[in-house]
Amino acid sequence: MEKTRLLVVDDAPEMAQFLKLALESQGHQVAVAYDAREGLRLAHQFRPDAILLDIMMPGMDGWQMLSHLREFSDVPVIMLTALDSTENKVQGLDLGADDYVTKPFDLDELHARVRAALRRASMAAANQTVEMLSFDQGRLRIDLAAHKVSANGMDVSLTPIEQKLLLYLAINAGRVLTYNQILENVWGPGYEDSETNLKVYVRRLRKKIEPDPARPRYVLTQWGIGYYMDKV
Repeated sequence: MEKTRLLVVDDAPEMAQFLKLALESQGHQVAVAYDAREGLRLAHQFRPDAILLDIMMPGMDGWQMLSHLREFSDVPVIMLTALDSTENKVQGLDLGADDYVTKPFDLDELHARVRAALRRASMAAANQTVEMLSFDQGRLRIDLAAHKVSANGMDVSLTPIEQKLLLYLAINAGRVLTYNQILENVWGPGYEDSETNLKVYVRRLRKKIEPDPARPRYVLTQWGIGYYMDKV
């Protein structure tokens, strides 16, 4: 079985080598870059299945590397940093990070986050060829080919925006999406400051698909950051 390829980008040699050894102990093939420019080069050449990226680096920092990376790759990225404010987490997610782990971290938790990122990437690739997404043991079904949605066996009538919103959340199931990510991908550029409108549409969508809109089961809130759906 081919090993999964991971790229560690961290300017601290001790931390980078520690991560390399820890990840290799789990059976991964690991490459290391000590600055962002080398990280971008290896992202091209090594073609990792996931990247662990430090933020605070001299020269090009992790934010800038992530922005450049997203111009040519959708590889899962886990940010590793001592910056643990909600603002920093939102910034990372807005730029396209898949997860955010603060230092110091528990090694078992890090391994679990890596496995989850790899699993989400595998599911996203599989979803490109499937025609039906199913949640909660089939209670919520999204027919991608027919553009139909059913909840508890009943067809649900959604407006085009509601359907687009649900589909975007469903395709990215298991990943927290920030308000700005959702607005840009569902409504388009120029709507990044329309959180109030987004919340209205989420409330309307929940009324149509949730068994109990006051206690949502499908469209979940990550307070202060955005929304997500649990994995299929």
